[in-house]
Amino acid sequence: MGTLADLREATQNSSLSTYTIMKTKLCLIIVAACLPALLHAAPPVTKIEDLLKPHVVLNDFVVTAPASIKHSTSSTGKLQLSGELKDKSCTIVLRPKAGNWDISAYSYFRVDVTNRSDGIIWIRGRLDNTDALDWANSSSSMAYILPGERATLGFPFQRLESADDAPDIFYPMGARPNGFRYHWMAFRPESVIACRLAIRSSSEKLNLRDVQVSIAQPFGLKANARLFELPYLDKFGQVRQLDWPNKLHNETELAARAKKEALASRSDTGPKSFNRFGGWADGPKLEATGYFRTEKYKGRWWFVDPEGRLFFSHGANSIGFDQSTGLKGRESLFEWIPSATDISEARTKDNLHFMIANLNRTFGPDWEGKAYERVHTRLRQWGMNTVGAWSDYHLYENAKTPYTPILHVWRGNNPLGKNVPDPFSAEFEKRVEDGLKQLAVRSAADPFCLGVFIDNELGWYEDFVGNTLAGKPDMPARVAAIAFLKDKYTTIEALNTAWSTQYESWEALNAAPKDLKGVAEDRKALERLISNRYYKVCHDMMRKIFPNHLYLGSRIHKASPEVYEEATRYSDVLSVNRYMPLPAAGVPNGFDKPALIAEFHFGAPDRGVPGVGLTFVGDQLQRSRAYAAYVLDAVLQPNIVGTHWFAFPDQSAAARPTVGKPGENYQIGFVDVTDTPYPEITAYSRRLADVMYSLADRESVDFMRLLETTWSAHRSTPKSAR
Repeated sequence: MGTLADLREATQNSSLSTYTIMKTKLCLIIVAACLPALLHAAPPVTKIEDLLKPHVVLNDFVVTAPASIKHSTSSTGKLQLSGELKDKSCTIVLRPKAGNWDISAYSYFRVDVTNRSDGIIWIRGRLDNTDALDWANSSSSMAYILPGERATLGFPFQRLESADDAPDIFYPMGARPNGFRYHWMAFRPESVIACRLAIRSSSEKLNLRDVQVSIAQPFGLKANARLFELPYLDKFGQVRQLDWPNKLHNETELAARAKKEALASRSDTGPKSFNRFGGWADGPKLEATGYFRTEKYKGRWWFVDPEGRLFFSHGANSIGFDQSTGLKGRESLFEWIPSATDISEARTKDNLHFMIANLNRTFGPDWEGKAYERVHTRLRQWGMNTVGAWSDYHLYENAKTPYTPILHVWRGNNPLGKNVPDPFSAEFEKRVEDGLKQLAVRSAADPFCLGVFIDNELGWYEDFVGNTLAGKPDMPARVAAIAFLKDKYTTIEALNTAWSTQYESWEALNAAPKDLKGVAEDRKALERLISNRYYKVCHDMMRKIFPNHLYLGSRIHKASPEVYEEATRYSDVLSVNRYMPLPAAGVPNGFDKPALIAEFHFGAPDRGVPGVGLTFVGDQLQRSRAYAAYVLDAVLQPNIVGTHWFAFPDQSAAARPTVGKPGENYQIGFVDVTDTPYPEITAYSRRLADVMYSLADRESVDFMRLLETTWSAHRSTPKSAR
């Protein structure tokens, strides 16, 4: 490229006219004046897809595979795998020759695969530290790959917080611009001893070509300095220094998207199989009671809608617009902070609400009615028929979509452990009664109310029995527990003999040691005593205040068999939160009760929100397929009656507000912060809704073959998913 001196010399030596020469000199003066600014102008924003491309290829591994699977390395250094699959499955392990891989300088591990097999393959991948399990010392991902496709099994892995080098202002974020991602499950990227690939297929033959292992997305403050430039978020609430497909750049784009969506919605009224509630319009007609209920029909459990039609609850949590992030003390993170004269709903005292601001930009100051109507339209078009927990109550008001309110009883009063109230206290009973009465004002006579959750993820997995015995002497739960033990043992001496303890009196009994002989049976009995009381109070109050509606339980995350049995005894539907590859393994065996998956999700790192949730995959296509496979697996189970995704919108890239710990900032939504849908997951949602009722009616299904035939029929995917 020529310099300014070269350009001057060329001008002086030319035979141009005086006017032309003067004009050229003027241009040179302007260019010279602007050059410093041009030279120091900010470079283009970083494309996420470039961050996630292979940076370093890892060839230094050995392969362990079943004898029936042959493996070789091509002239390009890529792995080839082929052979017979016993039971249509196998596990292949890649181990670094040096003993371990240190991938701590990066934040994304990827295995790229071309599937030349005759059928679809599902790879569940796991990066292992020493003593790895599926829930500890590991990082997991998965990919579904149709025949003929090349796809990425991507690991946006987590790491210990001690490795983080982000400035303090970014601490409230669970995932940060340097590539740090928090997860409760420990993983040490500096010490990876294996990459395990558990493969299932719809075919008995495996043929994987050009398998390449690599690492990407450099980690650390220095490597990502531009991403830390403040302000971090633009005026729409998006990360400024990153670009990705469908990122919003101006208000004109926002208006154009809304117009295009409105036009498309005129010709799409949702799945033809849905009646007005989202039940199976052409399916069996059972007794219609005017409200939702459950019934076991032909060997499997169902919701039955108010018109008597079978109903599978396909929904999402947190549907609405309260996607917020903390403001106080973090003002420099934001390019735009609304003033009192700006969009008032977009700012509360300590929080910013970018989604509300964007809806105001889309629809104007009176945005709410149009936005709520668009939510109902979207749900119908995407084949979703339930507004899940924590959703905006305005969505309950116009008889459009069934919904599930949630009542939180434990907040501010949980003496037995995390989120666990004292169910024997009069205060607990009153809280349940008062809370249900408040919900009843809106919903007790509403046929669109599917049922009510009470509480979420109580700490049944903690030592709530020990906490009970260690409580204050007059704490009602402790009084009940001591009374139970007295009734069994009569004297403290008899209990000491059974437990191998030396308590001087019943008053001194302040624990139930787990490791002492004779205690286990009594611990189980006390777990049953306490949880029985909790679920019975909730059940009885529901029958009193919501006599026509279902008690949907407490959304159990983890609990002992005793707690599950008591929850099953009193809940009309057992609700469980299951962040797993598929739901069936997470529902307790051996009980004859309808179950609802009340939370699950998959996140990916390729759309501008740094966190990837509790279960993660490599990109939007795999996120969509993981979601669809999860719901289809649930549809095929005889006791699962619904799945609710968490959550409808992405969380803020700057993290949702939290106190005392990093906040979640997960890319887990059906829509982003601008309220723009993710076309990949919404398309898969609609595809599975179109077939879910007919599939649920089948007696026997090959799950992998079902995925292949269902997805192959709609093989073309949105451009951004390719």
